[in-house]
Amino acid sequence: MLKHRDYTFLGTTQSLCPDCLQLLPAKIISKAQRVYFRKQCPVHGSRDDFVCSDVQWYDRLEYSVPAKLPQQMGIEPRQGCPFDCGLCTEHEQHTCIGLVELTAGCNLNCPLCFAQSGPQGEHLSVVDCCRAIDRLVEVEGRPEVLQLSGGEPTLHPDFAEILQYALAQPIDYIMVNTNGVRLARDRQLLELLAAHRDRVEVYLQFDGLQESTQVALRGEPLLATKLQAVERCGDVGLHVTLVCTLQAGVNETEIGPLVLYGLERPWVAGISFQPATYSGRHFLPQQLESRITFPDVIHAIEGQTGGVFVEQDFFPLPCAHPNCHSLAYAYRHEGRTIPLTRFIDGERNLDLLANGISLNRPAARDIIEQYLGRLGCCSGTCTSGVDDREMVGDQSGENAVAKLTN
Repeated sequence: MLKHRDYTFLGTTQSLCPDCLQLLPAKIISKAQRVYFRKQCPVHGSRDDFVCSDVQWYDRLEYSVPAKLPQQMGIEPRQGCPFDCGLCTEHEQHTCIGLVELTAGCNLNCPLCFAQSGPQGEHLSVVDCCRAIDRLVEVEGRPEVLQLSGGEPTLHPDFAEILQYALAQPIDYIMVNTNGVRLARDRQLLELLAAHRDRVEVYLQFDGLQESTQVALRGEPLLATKLQAVERCGDVGLHVTLVCTLQAGVNETEIGPLVLYGLERPWVAGISFQPATYSGRHFLPQQLESRITFPDVIHAIEGQTGGVFVEQDFFPLPCAHPNCHSLAYAYRHEGRTIPLTRFIDGERNLDLLANGISLNRPAARDIIEQYLGRLGCCSGTCTSGVDDREMVGDQSGENAVAKLTN
């Protein structure tokens, strides 16, 4: 009787040797329901790199829709991906989120910082910051989101000037990526951001609700500071996205409590869970096999929230690689949370959500109206295809749109 291999072959790709960065052919394989890239470096030998904790979820991500192209490309390919810098003609997608790192300086010295930022980091000049913003607008036309990042961007001595310049450009939303230390203590900074609350959102580092989590990931007890930053943003009407870095053995049990914490605060517009990046100060090769991947996060959200969100509510963001970004949209009304997939089949209508990341009220209205149109609905007569419409208090498709988006 023939023996079986100890793995299942799923496909092929290209990958890098983590030691010498040589580009290598790789097999995509599964072992014990986990996904790996198997590659052979002529110098450093063979290795299986862990990619995804659930092969069924990995397979589920294998669908997409046609991408949007930027108005112009940055360069012609020379060395090939991933060695060319900038959007070349071989790039498969436009820039969903532009990011400008204003500074390498930071008022924290986090043990897991992949950028190795710290108090001694240097600032980018205002001219260079504005040039980067100009280039984003040039290639995108009207970018949806620009993130001002770092380091800690609010430490840049000309932060206000750079923010005002970004706001003067045809960019829908400006996100300020911040650890929240200044927000908790600096009223003037809060007022600067709140003056533009219709276009400025805070992208706030927020790893959990336990002090031990703050110490493990940020190197010092910061829980009171983080909580104060969240509440002060709410006081001035600033929308916040909480950004949780996940480290196995540290804060994976806080995923559900964080979701519920955010749902209780109307100004918290979203929560981004980001598995720790093993680079910079946080290179821990012995932990690669136990690291958290997206299926772990999604299963934890379902299990730790009592099913407020379930696995089927999540789908890949079409403008990103499906293994890099999965999301769920939801509507909050009178203390209830209703995931968008209770109204729309996300997989069959992925094109309605493609090529962007923000979902404001007008965009939500447009999506629902397009979806109802596909179902053949008209005013007051749509009686099938939209599940849980009673949860927003009306059986009319048209009224469901109004309640979902107002």
